[in-house]
Amino acid sequence: MNHTHTPDVDWAAVVDDLDRSAAVNRPTNEQVVAWLTPPPGAPVADVGCGAGGMTVLLAEAVGPRGRVVAMDGEPALLAATAQRCGHAGVGDRVSTVQHDVAEGALPVERLDLLWAAGVVHHIPDQQAAVDRLAAALASAGRLALAEGGLASRCLPWDLGVGRPGLESRLGAAEEAWFADMRADLAGARRTPYGWASVLTAAGLTDVTARSFLLDRPAPLDAGTRTHVVDSLAVRVERVGDRLGADDRDAWERLLDPDRPDHLGRRDDLHLLAATTVHVGTRP
Repeated sequence: MNHTHTPDVDWAAVVDDLDRSAAVNRPTNEQVVAWLTPPPGAPVADVGCGAGGMTVLLAEAVGPRGRVVAMDGEPALLAATAQRCGHAGVGDRVSTVQHDVAEGALPVERLDLLWAAGVVHHIPDQQAAVDRLAAALASAGRLALAEGGLASRCLPWDLGVGRPGLESRLGAAEEAWFADMRADLAGARRTPYGWASVLTAAGLTDVTARSFLLDRPAPLDAGTRTHVVDSLAVRVERVGDRLGADDRDAWERLLDPDRPDHLGRRDDLHLLAATTVHVGTRP
């Protein structure tokens, strides 16, 4: 994900969260890379690389003759990506570049594959952003956007705390928050058509999509359980003022590790989500 520089953010905590997310999502991301099949020796980019989980997989796929440009707007995440790639033994084929996609043309070109996951929906003019991404491709190069899909589901419908349907109401609050976030972006422009149409409008052809399922049934291993609980805490904090008082009280009980209702004590948490990847080719 692309991150505008924000000095007040605890980036060490963010990196820890992204590390856990990379571990949980690695099997799904391996399926994505296998589907995209970047050829050995190819130049590729991971735009909005976060802590580098996908960067490593792309670097492994292109092999020692390939090159991967990892791009993000936040220096702490680029440092985490470089460290992760070094530990994975692919650091010599990865370079990091600080750049915010919202700010202008990419400082790379003639790419065979450009991967951008959860980046474009944060940018005020989404079509212009995809146009810029497409312009960095070589002829026959492909742009792969991970956008949309289905939100994760982690909880039983009735938790015995608060009213049933707590997770569904959290999702509804997030939908409202996202709409307001988009409306409040300076220079925001609506994009009233789907991602396939966005790619086509950017001049790309052979546009297609595929969804990849992340399915971790209960009981979860300790690392995945921690990821689920921490992710829910972040989501609740982001939209808490949009929830009713009864739901806020329920979440406070469920997310407090000192209470007997803490989600981390449950053995019925699960993780089910779908990520959709949209791909188009530059003529």
